[in-house]
Amino acid sequence: STVAAQPTLPKEKADALFISLQKGDMSGGYDRLFFGSGISQSKPQMIDVIKLQTQNGLPLYGKILGYEFINEQKYGTSLVRLVYILKSEKFLTTWEFYFYKPKESWFLASIKFNDQFDLLK
Repeated sequence: STVAAQPTLPKEKADALFISLQKGDMSGGYDRLFFGSGISQSKPQMIDVIKLQTQNGLPLYGKILGYEFINEQKYGTSLVRLVYILKSEKFLTTWEFYFYKPKESWFLASIKFNDQFDLLK
């Protein structure tokens, strides 16, 4: 059996998180999303908080039905912002990711999600 390659592009990384959330592998999805970012080592408590928010928050919206990519904004060659919606039975959540590329690899710099529409700007 072959081990799936680690996603390297920002959109691949974000897509992989949503696929994991749909499969019920929230913790593994975040671990893969934060892989290589340095956040796991420097701010492990931040990842725990995000996992907890997701674990407590997402079930309120019902079963996850899917996700949609909404927008990508590039800021120069080193920063990219991605916006998604995660569709659930009762409501949707909006997600915003910032990925940073200091040298040759992209990594997650920031993630936010909520049930408002302010992230869709």
